[in-house]
Amino acid sequence: MNNNLESIKRPNFFFVGHTRSGTTSLKEELNQHPEIFFYYAKSWQKPNGPFGFESSFKNDEEFLEEFRGVKEKRVGQKCGDYLSCPWAAERIKKFSPNAKIIMILRNPIDVMYSLHATMLYRETVEDIEDFGEALKVEKVRKKKNGHKVIPMKYHPHMLYRETVRYPQQVKRYFEHFGEKNVKVIIFDEYIKNKSAILRDILNFLDVNEDFEIKHVNANAGRKYRNRTIHSAVMTNKFGVRGVLRNIPGSAKIYRKINNNEFKRKTLEPSLRKSLQYDLKKEIDELSLMLKKDLSYWYKN
Repeated sequence: MNNNLESIKRPNFFFVGHTRSGTTSLKEELNQHPEIFFYYAKSWQKPNGPFGFESSFKNDEEFLEEFRGVKEKRVGQKCGDYLSCPWAAERIKKFSPNAKIIMILRNPIDVMYSLHATMLYRETVEDIEDFGEALKVEKVRKKKNGHKVIPMKYHPHMLYRETVRYPQQVKRYFEHFGEKNVKVIIFDEYIKNKSAILRDILNFLDVNEDFEIKHVNANAGRKYRNRTIHSAVMTNKFGVRGVLRNIPGSAKIYRKINNNEFKRKTLEPSLRKSLQYDLKKEIDELSLMLKKDLSYWYKN
C-alpha cells in the first residue's frame, strides 16, 4: 500500500441507513450530482465499509486507499448497517471527525416486515417463512449470538426487533456528531416529496441545490422461484456468481428467470396492532428527539 495518504480526500459524509428504507434509491439520486462522489465496493464480496458489523479491509488506511484520486467536494460512503451497529458512530467519528451524517427512518414495523422478506427471499439465510414466528424466536437467536462480533450464528438483520431500536441508534450519532451535522429524513416525507427533500439534502451538504436530479426507485422486493439456485448465486457457491458477472446482461436475465419483483401481502392486522403497541414508547421517544410527531406510525 502506498503510505502517502495525505493526498487522498477523506470521506466527509456518511449515509448510515436505515436498511430497507429507500437508502439505495437516495444514494443513486445523490450520486448524479457532479459535486458528490459515492463509494462503491469494487467487488460484491467486499462489504461496503470498515465501520459496521464486518469488513474485509485490514485497517482504515486500506479503506482510505479506495478514495485515491477522488476530487469531488463531497466524498460519501453508504452502508445501511451503520445505523444499527452499536460501534459504527464512534468509529466513523474517529476516522472523519467533521463528517456529516445522513439517515432515513421508515415506520419500524414496515422495516421489519420488509427485512424479513429480504432475508428470506433474497439473502436466503432466513428459513422461517411466517414473519410472526420469526419474531418469536428472536430472543433465542440473540442469546445464541451472544457477544460475538464475527462470526455470528445469526445474521444481525435476523434480529428484526433489535434492528429498529431507533432512539438509541439516532442518539449515538447526535452525541458523536452534534444534531446540526446529522440529517434525519423521514421515509414517508421522502417518498411524497422527493424534489423538496433532495434540495434540502443538497443544502445540508453545501453543494449546488439547483442541480436537477432524476428520481430513482431501486431495490424493489424480489422473490426467488427456486431457493436452491438463488442460494447458490447469493453465496457464490462453486464460483457461480463470479461467472455470471462476466457475462453481459446476465444479472438482468437471472432476475427475470429466478428472482422477479413481487409485492408481499399486507401484514396481518392483529400482528401489526401488537407491534404498534410494543413500539409506541420508542416512537414517542423518537418524536421528542426529532421534534416531529411520528405517532401515526403506531396509529394507522
